[in-house]
Amino acid sequence: MKKMGTKTVLVNPPLWNAYAPHLAVPLLLGDLRARGYDATGYDLSIECIDWMLSAPALEALEQKAAARPAVDLEDEWARQRALLAAPAAIRGIREAKERLKSLDTLHDPAAFRSARRTLRDALWLISGAFPACTFDLVSNTSAYSAESTVQVLAAGSDPDGNPYRWAFDRMLDRGLFLDPSLAVVGVSMSADTQLIAGVTFLGMLREMRPDVHVVLGGNYATRLVDRWQQRHPLFDYVDTVVTGEGEGALAAVIDGLDAGDHPGTNFREKIPGAVWDDNGILLRTPRRSVDISAATKPAYDALPLDKYLAPGPVLPVFASRSCPWDCAFCSIPFASNSFRQRSAAAVAKEVRQLSADHGSAYFMFVDEIMSLRTLRNVGEALVTTSADVYWYGETRFAGGLDDELAGLLHASGCRRMNFGLESASQRVLDLMRKGTRIEDACENITAMLRAGVPIHLFVIHGFPGETREEAERTVAFAEAVRRLSVHQYGVVHTTWGGSPFVLDVHSPVGTRPEAFGVHIEPPAPLDDLSLSRNYRTDAGLSQQDSLQVAEDAAGSADDTTVWFRAAGDPTAREIEEFTFLRACVGAPQPETRPVRLFD
Repeated sequence: MKKMGTKTVLVNPPLWNAYAPHLAVPLLLGDLRARGYDATGYDLSIECIDWMLSAPALEALEQKAAARPAVDLEDEWARQRALLAAPAAIRGIREAKERLKSLDTLHDPAAFRSARRTLRDALWLISGAFPACTFDLVSNTSAYSAESTVQVLAAGSDPDGNPYRWAFDRMLDRGLFLDPSLAVVGVSMSADTQLIAGVTFLGMLREMRPDVHVVLGGNYATRLVDRWQQRHPLFDYVDTVVTGEGEGALAAVIDGLDAGDHPGTNFREKIPGAVWDDNGILLRTPRRSVDISAATKPAYDALPLDKYLAPGPVLPVFASRSCPWDCAFCSIPFASNSFRQRSAAAVAKEVRQLSADHGSAYFMFVDEIMSLRTLRNVGEALVTTSADVYWYGETRFAGGLDDELAGLLHASGCRRMNFGLESASQRVLDLMRKGTRIEDACENITAMLRAGVPIHLFVIHGFPGETREEAERTVAFAEAVRRLSVHQYGVVHTTWGGSPFVLDVHSPVGTRPEAFGVHIEPPAPLDDLSLSRNYRTDAGLSQQDSLQVAEDAAGSADDTTVWFRAAGDPTAREIEEFTFLRACVGAPQPETRPVRLFD
């Protein structure tokens, strides 16, 4: 039964993963529908990406690149590269997208390389149409900084400098938001890569529908708004921010509006985790941990599953929430309340239903950490129900992940497991308060590989106090695992990837830097949105040293973010979903060949 006349639209703004949907909107949508609300979802991220990666949009971008002036020599090179790449990109983009969405392409290395090359040309064209822009489906930069309120707000009205404003002007589904029955729009902002596009959308929404109640939520919004004590200009576009978990909280917003409450009344006081502006002062209510045992099935029917750029689709699910550990570098416990686990039987039932509903056998568990108990229970439930599915997730090294458990995981369909190695030095792991042992890591790795489950190792380069010798030893360890996987166990889909240490203000290092021998440097005056900080250390690698170690390990001075080094080829770079799918269907790892600019 639908409640009152209130319609809600949930929006996931760019830039999020182009290869698989995000769980937030389908999960909240399923929750609202189960409560009887009229709601739908709009993945603006994949809609925007899909539209920009189309021949008509690329033709318009070619004209834009040809007409705009360059800001400097580097920008002129990017513009000329875009114009050189344009004909091939426009001619081949439709076929390239179809190939990337086909499982058959995973078995055809030449077709896969061709599709990725065309995608590269298209991304060069998008980048070259805007000054100082790099658009790459993982993160992107433009002339505007996402760390500055002044620049984020300026980007929202600049279609010449902000690719999202240019795209939204042309492709945004205005009919969805001009519906007179629409009363609430919820925007999920999970990462800083969504900030500029998200605020751009919010500004346009406010112009179109000043009467709509706008709710902002998500992990990144939670971490961002927590630091504000007074009104921020974002509240020109947003009526209520929901921090922490959205199930129940979003329904409380709708209930308050349906009951006839208006701004100035106290309905927000009934919303867990609410933040709102009251005459320049931000008021807050305490967050609440959701009972995830009552979680509803994610409503993926509202999303365009045929538009994501990988076969499957690979659907996100979860078996637990938050993380019970308190690693020094991590802010996850801050933003996600207490650790809870769902019934494994309920999880297996949901996976079976989603597979039947959407015709996909591929799933990713987006749990922050799958404990050994969760892994065993979920594995047993999937085996018991004979669910013919494949899945991957993330766990930590621990005693107990032995041959028996690894074999169960493989039997249940696990074809990839991510581990937070971080460092191969026990001393550094202890500095990180990681709570793991190198001995367990070695035993877990061999157990998983013996069972035929590919693994991925996350590495942090340059945690405060780490020496260069320790950092280099970690790189050598990860490379040795990669070779071991291929040559001793025949598991060719093992990967590893590294990132320089980033000091998050909400992590234990950020909140208690003196305990880690760290001295935090204040941000630039206009970088008021930054949630990371530059720092100095009392011992070990400096911040610049950690960047250099990451560059050396990646083999490229331009690649200092998290990257994956594939097991079959030490120079390969792979997307997580593709590596997982290759393992599922027994396709070989792609070979990396030099790609000429003018090929």
